[in-house]
Amino acid sequence: MNKNEKMYDVLPLLPLRDMVVFPEMVVSLLIGRSKSLRALEEVDSNVNLMVAVAQKNDVEIPLFDDIYSVGTLIEVLQIIKLHDGTVKIFAKGIKRVHVNKMIDKEDHSLVEFKDFEQNLDYNEKSLLELKNTMLDIFNQYANVTKKIPQNILTSMKKIENIENLVDIISSHIVVKNNQKQEILQKKDLLDRIAYINSLLEIEIDIVSIEKKIRNNVKLQIEKNQKDYYLNEQIKAIQKELNNGEEAKDEIKEIQAKIKKIKLSKEAKDKLDIEIKKLSSMNPISAEASVVRNYIEWLISLPWKTEKHINIDIKNSEKILNSQHYGLYKVKERILEYLAVLKKSKSLKSPILCLVGPPGVGKTSLAKSIAEAAGRSFVRIALGGVRDEAEIRGHRRTYIGAMPGKIIQYMKKSKASNPVILLDEIDKMGSDFRGDPASALLEVLDHEQNSEFVDHYIEVAYDLSNVMFITTANSLNIQEALLDRMEIIELSGYTEDEKLSIAKNHLVERKMKEASLSNTEIEITDEAILKVIRNYTRESGVRDLDRFLAKIARKVVKKIIDGETNLLEVNESNVEEYAGILKYRYQEKDDVNQIGMVTGLAWTRVGGEILTIEALKIPGKGNIITTGKLGEVMQESIKAAFSLVKSISDSYKIDMSEMDKKDIHVHVPEGATPKDGPSAGIAMVSAIFSAISEKPIRNDVAMTGEVTLRGKVLAIGGLKEKLLAALRAGIKTVIIPKDNKKDLVEVDAKVIDNLEIIPVSEIREVLKIAIIEDKI
Repeated sequence: MNKNEKMYDVLPLLPLRDMVVFPEMVVSLLIGRSKSLRALEEVDSNVNLMVAVAQKNDVEIPLFDDIYSVGTLIEVLQIIKLHDGTVKIFAKGIKRVHVNKMIDKEDHSLVEFKDFEQNLDYNEKSLLELKNTMLDIFNQYANVTKKIPQNILTSMKKIENIENLVDIISSHIVVKNNQKQEILQKKDLLDRIAYINSLLEIEIDIVSIEKKIRNNVKLQIEKNQKDYYLNEQIKAIQKELNNGEEAKDEIKEIQAKIKKIKLSKEAKDKLDIEIKKLSSMNPISAEASVVRNYIEWLISLPWKTEKHINIDIKNSEKILNSQHYGLYKVKERILEYLAVLKKSKSLKSPILCLVGPPGVGKTSLAKSIAEAAGRSFVRIALGGVRDEAEIRGHRRTYIGAMPGKIIQYMKKSKASNPVILLDEIDKMGSDFRGDPASALLEVLDHEQNSEFVDHYIEVAYDLSNVMFITTANSLNIQEALLDRMEIIELSGYTEDEKLSIAKNHLVERKMKEASLSNTEIEITDEAILKVIRNYTRESGVRDLDRFLAKIARKVVKKIIDGETNLLEVNESNVEEYAGILKYRYQEKDDVNQIGMVTGLAWTRVGGEILTIEALKIPGKGNIITTGKLGEVMQESIKAAFSLVKSISDSYKIDMSEMDKKDIHVHVPEGATPKDGPSAGIAMVSAIFSAISEKPIRNDVAMTGEVTLRGKVLAIGGLKEKLLAALRAGIKTVIIPKDNKKDLVEVDAKVIDNLEIIPVSEIREVLKIAIIEDKI
């Protein structure tokens, strides 16, 4: 035993990163940490023994919890000071020790330790078998890895002490540090050998697989080199055919562009094939032009070029309010939609479909959504699209083939997450060229559009980050397509809303376009209201915008002619600028009449009152209908007549003479088509009044479908119908009881100025509308 192998209870600590020292192992260590250098000075001035312990994690100044509890007592054989301040030492592992605690000095650390307790009670025969197995496996490991010198293998066969042999083998195998530490701290020698054998077998398998992969790679490289050589020959021949022109510059330019974009693997593989094809073609050939055009399309698409999104709900609300008047429920729904996007960071929510009459702001609302969401905006007009290839593109086999509108507009947006407005989705058609609505099913389905394949592009393109918004004037949309969208209905503007839009937006814009100032023109509210009522008949404000522009032009001409410096457009002189009146809103009759009822109708431009007239005339008990009535309305009149007959006895009406009388029902404005069941209670009231010869109140309007048994059923368009009643001077409106819930969507001003009576049965209607004390 060396004189320095005296047992010490406390020695300087040498913490090791990325290394485990075993007994009988001679190692070279580079020491640079200040505490370790100071600990080495203690060794140099005292004794040449230290305790080397591996660290659990890579920290600069390890604490007791940062080192393993089992380490190795080492003898420092040589110390070499290097010019950069670090020290290189040679040391030999002596034996395992168990570290009890760390004693932290000011400039170095000591450890208190004791001998590592090992289980040396084992069967000699079993140990010998494990030893031989270990040597065989280690030889296989050495042959496979080629990392163990032959002299070490030879010297191992001469080692008699099995424990020393195990430590030497442990120091030479290449495994992770935590696995080496596991070997070091195993108490049972048999367990230690078994664990080493398992590690060696795993490493042999890994190295064998890596070797196989390297061989395959080598063969592939050789094949690639062969292909490269042949391609170079082809290029050389091509160069001669092209009179020395360098086609490869174009290829290099394309490849440089490809490196700058993030392509999908499928797209990259496709481009490699097409570039290889292009490089072997005559650059001026027609086929080369087709391939070049295809490559340019693939490169120009925004594959993963996302525009940064930062949704600010308050700012979004401010944008929507500044650009759109009213539409409170619509804007609330859009803000909810944006809030979910901000919270979930996901677009897997229903596609928004804005449905409403022309001119109510569907397209501009979609632009505002894009601005509020911080995304680029593109609009695809689908009106009149009949060819499926407009959506999916044409196959490259066709001359002049191009991608479909979806891919074209993705390129135009220059981002992979734009807002795409599919405008007028209800105006698409279908014929022998295909069904474009069916082609849109994949586009608008989040479960499928992540791998949308355009016929021209031929590779999957991810549309899952696109925010799709659609618009329509009606719900006449393919059912499967409608199922993929969330419908948001935009009703027409009320008179008050149109007046506010005109005052706050349209007038100012038209004045600016005509270069007019506030000192040159003044348009009163009454003048604007007259334009709304007598010159436009619309749900939106497009015609109103045109007439205000017409007024502005007339005013400019007068100013230029020197007629005036300040012109006021008011109710009395508006016809001078806007022209003769175009429309006259119907008003209620001044007197109560027999057989004349005020009904309420919904049209695409808003609500209107609908006068229904019934007259008892000599005949044969028939019903005569005029006024260009639709099939549903004609059936409604027949049902109303039958209902009146069924209740006539309870009202003491003599129906015996009706065999010699006809009932003629007429709805004025005969050139305008009319249809629908919602005039049912009005028809019953008119026929009842005509037969009973009892007048109907002129200040009552009504709407509601009726059954043969007198039940009043719900109708649509209640908001527009109530607005029409108020505008016509009606005081009382009868509505179905089931529509009472829809009153929450009606402006408070309308409800406050009307007496709205919900009814569920026709007798309630007659009691209110017919002027007769007994009813």
